[in-house]
Amino acid sequence: MSQSTSSIQTAPQPSTIDTIQLRDIQIHLPRAPDAWHRPGTTQPCSASLRLSYSSSIAAAEADDVSRTIDYGKLFRRITQSMRKMNKTSKLYEYTLENYIMGADEKPLQDTLRGETGQDVRLFAAIMAESCLEILVECAVSARFHFSFSSVLYVSIDYVNERQKASPQSTAIRTDYGEFELRLHLPKAILRAAGGLWHRGVFVMRAIQEQGRTARRLILLEEEFEIREIRSFCILGVNPWEKLEKQAVNISLKFKGPGGHKWGSTVVDTYQAMSRDVAERVEKTSFQSVEALASFVARIVTMDHGNDKVTVLVEKHSALAFVGGSGLDITRSRAFYLKT
Repeated sequence: MSQSTSSIQTAPQPSTIDTIQLRDIQIHLPRAPDAWHRPGTTQPCSASLRLSYSSSIAAAEADDVSRTIDYGKLFRRITQSMRKMNKTSKLYEYTLENYIMGADEKPLQDTLRGETGQDVRLFAAIMAESCLEILVECAVSARFHFSFSSVLYVSIDYVNERQKASPQSTAIRTDYGEFELRLHLPKAILRAAGGLWHRGVFVMRAIQEQGRTARRLILLEEEFEIREIRSFCILGVNPWEKLEKQAVNISLKFKGPGGHKWGSTVVDTYQAMSRDVAERVEKTSFQSVEALASFVARIVTMDHGNDKVTVLVEKHSALAFVGGSGLDITRSRAFYLKT
């Protein structure tokens, strides 16, 4: 296992920040979580990203697109990265670069589960890597004659001084960048009509390594969501609600620091957990939505080892002129251990 570091530095946030957005990128993932548990199966994915960077004010003043980030180039880099992953290994192995780290400063590669092609966090990291590449390439530009790999280690102060010295240089800084990526795998879970969602926030950080400043990409926080697990059960206090089972949609949300153990637990359990929740809910009868939501939260935390979960329960047939009614609760494993 790789060793963690302890010299991560945070650059001051720029006074002016711009954000490029690409929404609903349709990607065929070469291998991804499959509802039928088949390894190495191509899956559809919808991805959206926000790339925040120090504003290229010069681009607006000069009306010059060469001084800012080309979002078409960013799109092409992301799709090329997915194709590259498909060709990397017939054994479905993909190794992340060592500059991509979790919030605990350990290489993110160390936390990926099993066959890494089955871990949704891998795809977010690959896309974040593409964002970093484009950001650095645009910021440094060809006039500095640095390759992407060398820019990761060249002195940040040196590059910034070169930018200040050149009136033609871009205003985009090489030490700041935040990338938010949202991935939706609509067919990853059989019992979840809304599929599997993942959100990751990556930030650029600097690290002192062997007497030089290097860049690192930190997965600062992440979120998993399983949407619309469909079950049918008796739910309600009115007499007519006890005559027929009604459809309920259950969504589960997990959130915390990036690259930590809790995320691996979600990845390890979400398939079996979704099936377990659906099947056990169908055997229940509750008067209140609160009781059903707490029942689900107990299953998720106590039986499947997750630390904390937000459970949303919705009834779509409860009110004739309302699209859906329900509530969400957040419960931890510690909460049930105390009760």
